[in-house]
Amino acid sequence: MRAKRLIGTAAVLAVTGFAGVQVVSIKRLESELSLIRRQLEGAPPPAAGAASQSAARKASGDSPSSGVALAPRVAELERAVTRLTKAADYLMERGTLPLGEEQLADLYSRLRDPNATDEAKLQVLRLLRRNHAMNDEAVSHALAWLQSVTDPRTKRELLRQLDGVTNAAMKAPLLGLLAQETNGAVRKEAIGNLRLFVNDPEVETRLWPFLKDPDADVRGEAEHALRRRPISETRAAALRQRALDPQSPFDERLIAMKALRDANVNAPEVTSALVELAKTAQDPLERSKLFSALNGSDDPELMLPLVNGLQDPNPVVREKAADALSGLAKKEPAIQQWLRYVAENDADPRVRREALRALGSRNN
Repeated sequence: MRAKRLIGTAAVLAVTGFAGVQVVSIKRLESELSLIRRQLEGAPPPAAGAASQSAARKASGDSPSSGVALAPRVAELERAVTRLTKAADYLMERGTLPLGEEQLADLYSRLRDPNATDEAKLQVLRLLRRNHAMNDEAVSHALAWLQSVTDPRTKRELLRQLDGVTNAAMKAPLLGLLAQETNGAVRKEAIGNLRLFVNDPEVETRLWPFLKDPDADVRGEAEHALRRRPISETRAAALRQRALDPQSPFDERLIAMKALRDANVNAPEVTSALVELAKTAQDPLERSKLFSALNGSDDPELMLPLVNGLQDPNPVVREKAADALSGLAKKEPAIQQWLRYVAENDADPRVRREALRALGSRNN
């Protein structure tokens, strides 16, 4: 009997975990189940052609007794279809089962619906993102929504769903949002989205001021974005200029140097400038930041300022200098001797521990 075969098919699909299952299979089961149910209830089947009506008659049987016997099987089939539908929805929500054309069309329609709730639209964006189906239309609607929404939590979640989108239309709305946003969490998310466009001179220029943002998370996100790799030749030149400009703020010069170093850009003039900064910096915080930026470097030009850093009056500066010497210690016996001396004699236990670590010791 056809109902038995349908039930068997549903069971196999459920056991195999939907390997290769398409949503159309579930719709076919639902359609045939509907025909069988109508036959059991005594209602005439919908006008779907002689073949469909014949299938329904075969599935349900021609006598009342066969309908009574078939009812439990139909109920079992209904439960199987329900399980299949729920499992398909679960897999589609996580991007494991591809969305079909009908599902995509429905999602895009729900995103356009002016009466849809914020949560419903966010769920649509989550599904589209997980299924790599965030097309230009979806991005356009999301950006228009971003410019009108006022709730910070909704803004933040919306930006999260747009994370990773490289559509050039993203830049202007995100820069506009940054210019007026008062919520730190939202600013952080917007900067995170803009990191993909940091090779654009306008985007980079607008991100530098956020290194002074009152929110520490925003400052960290701005630095992360400005140090993003790879960097274009045009941007490398701009970073060199900023790193060498004595009129640029200290933190900007330092991050420009870090960005060039992270990208393995050969810039010996920048290294020389870094050495000079280390020699002339009066602020202990600036000196510690400089030595942190040199962590792991094996450039011989940095030996003298780092060894001098081991003798700095400030223990934080000495600690950072010891850490930065770990790269040079691997090939310079003189550096190893300095670190051993510091590890045994420095007055601060943190500095001693850092010197031991730089030497590769397992001692505490």
